[in-house]
Amino acid sequence: MWYRTENGSDVKPAALDTTSSKRYVYVRKDFVEVPATQGDQPIPAHWSWLEAKILKEDWAIYEEVLNHGEALDDVYDALTELAEMILEG
Repeated sequence: MWYRTENGSDVKPAALDTTSSKRYVYVRKDFVEVPATQGDQPIPAHWSWLEAKILKEDWAIYEEVLNHGEALDDVYDALTELAEMILEG
């Protein structure tokens, strides 16, 4: 689930954070730089974004599936080349 969050820093956070928590991976998107003032209230410039918090165990499964998908793409490419060689020969 995505939720809106902000920080008080003027440094844009990373889109993928795998190190700041022992338990979660943070995936971030839709960054918006908030100006130094809002209306007549002076506030420090900072960033706002959408963030999803994913358990590291679940993230590891996602990465494994993603890696298998890339490996399958390589196998499909090799099969296509082999089929072309057979048809040409």
